[in-house]
Amino acid sequence: MEVCKNKRSNRYFIYIQNTGSGEVLLVTPEAQIKSLKSHLFEEIEEKEENYLIQSNLLSREQIQRLNDYKKNRSDEVVEHAIDMINELSPYDKKRLLEKLEKMIGDK
Repeated sequence: MEVCKNKRSNRYFIYIQNTGSGEVLLVTPEAQIKSLKSHLFEEIEEKEENYLIQSNLLSREQIQRLNDYKKNRSDEVVEHAIDMINELSPYDKKRLLEKLEKMIGDK
């Protein structure tokens, strides 16, 4: 899990992604998703989830919030894809289905 420590509070935040303009999207110790200035944090580190919990560096609520965020994002992607598919002609839907079947068969 990617985490970074706040330089001032020494508390750990879960890193999600860069958002641009010198900011990063994080899960705060209060289990909130926030975009904050990256200069407020030390370098991003990769640490084991169990170690972070056992060492009281992260809370279970933070990790659950990250998992909820990821699930919601994947649900949004699927819904967006369905909306786009519904705009296709019947012929294009058939072509898409054939390509998806080939992709799945290749794995």
